[in-house]
Amino acid sequence: MDYKLITRHFDASKELQNQIDKKMEKMVKFDKWINHLDIIINGEGDRKSTEINAFLEHKQINAKVEGMDAYNTFAKAFLKIERQIKEFESRVTDHHGYR
Repeated sequence: MDYKLITRHFDASKELQNQIDKKMEKMVKFDKWINHLDIIINGEGDRKSTEINAFLEHKQINAKVEGMDAYNTFAKAFLKIERQIKEFESRVTDHHGYR
């Protein structure tokens, strides 16, 4: 899965990068829909925010979560973006096996 990790005012640890890599492996099932993903983790003071932008054909989907921990904000943002992509896939796919 093609994605770009952007950090602002924050250095991502190896553990966080590993967690992101593992989650991105799960996105392979949506590979035919996703052109690429941008993951933006912003750390200002003790607050963290994670924003995930999924660029699909002719559509962009966004999920943003704020909190105290970069791990939790990423995990919650990932669940949001995954749900939105599943909804998109359901809308554009004919349920009889045709697209």
